[in-house]
Amino acid sequence: MNILIATANNKSRNGAASLARALSKNHKVTICSMSSDHEYRGQAFSYVNKPIRVNKITSPKKPLTKGDNDCGMENIAIFEFYSNPANAMSIMLGEIMRNRLPDIVICGVSNGTNMGPDVYSSSYVGMAMEAGYFGRKAIVISTEFEMGDLSDTSLKPVMQFTENNIEKFAKAELPPHTFLNINIPKVDSYKKYKGVKFTEMGIMNSRLVFDEGVDPKGEKYYWSKVAKRENIGDELDDKTWYDKGYISVTPISYDATDFEAIEGWDTLVKGISKRGAQ
Repeated sequence: MNILIATANNKSRNGAASLARALSKNHKVTICSMSSDHEYRGQAFSYVNKPIRVNKITSPKKPLTKGDNDCGMENIAIFEFYSNPANAMSIMLGEIMRNRLPDIVICGVSNGTNMGPDVYSSSYVGMAMEAGYFGRKAIVISTEFEMGDLSDTSLKPVMQFTENNIEKFAKAELPPHTFLNINIPKVDSYKKYKGVKFTEMGIMNSRLVFDEGVDPKGEKYYWSKVAKRENIGDELDDKTWYDKGYISVTPISYDATDFEAIEGWDTLVKGISKRGAQ
């Protein structure tokens, strides 16, 4: 298969390189990466009066430095963008790969889960939505790994799961405007996964918490930090099963219309229509 791996980070600081090496044994792999970390951008675009820069990177056959993540990727095309992730995905599919569109787009590996309302701010989800606009199958892969530990060994269970199932995901018949959001628990062995659950998007009391401070110039600032979140969803949602050690697979639609609400709003709609006609 022809696979595009898209990451919201620099290619050498996350699981994209490990994933590319694993999948390139049996598939044609291309990487779309960012020049620096661009997480939490959602589907933000750069509508500015200046060009978007992209570099095609050639990976070395031998490590340049100890732990060089590029080693073993000499047959993998890498495109590094100076822009937002959604821009990069649009250019990859609309321009660079338009004559050889990928069979599936993998957005990941995200260091940190994308569950519940997180999907609205995730750059990985934003890229998956953009891939859907081009009619491509897309999956988002998220996990949690130790800061700085990006070795193939630590990510091996995630790679094994992806390798074993990538063709199934590519052939899956999904509804229009739908991609798969996959959250994978951190384990040290593939055998320790308890199973796979198809889940609903959870609901969490998610909000940012800020510490207030003053800089050396006397200017006030606010520094955000991660607050402990509680799941207020039900037994069918992503976080419930993830916390139990299951891989959570959630179909996400980028058609955000609330059809159930529309059915009960006839009176309101009529009132608005009459007022507008006066």
